[in-house]
Amino acid sequence: MTTKEAREKISMHAGKTENFSNGYRYALKYGFQNLEDIQHQFDEIFICLKVLKEASYFIPFEQELFGELSEILWGTILYINRQAHDYRVIGVHAEVLSETLLYLLENAENPFVAFDNYKENYDDIVVI
Repeated sequence: MTTKEAREKISMHAGKTENFSNGYRYALKYGFQNLEDIQHQFDEIFICLKVLKEASYFIPFEQELFGELSEILWGTILYINRQAHDYRVIGVHAEVLSETLLYLLENAENPFVAFDNYKENYDDIVVI
């Protein structure tokens, strides 16, 4: 995946492109078919972030990307507050995304440690 493709996918998951209905935020707002689908979309966001990190995309941190990641996090928090179906899994997503976002802003050596381990750390909550 190229950095351009990764950026476009994050924009889609944030609801900022024409095909927003395939994105993570849309699924949270209007419902998702099953837990595996929403978890796959969440994982895809992090695959894109890893591609961007590998390409040194975060130095300096692009404000538009930060805004889109904040939109994804905000949509996740709103979903949790409604305590809708599988809100505990979505809560794990919020925790992992917020921790990763902070590490990216700090330019940490391994900002994806929370994502890389979340399925094992929360195996009693998420689908493995």
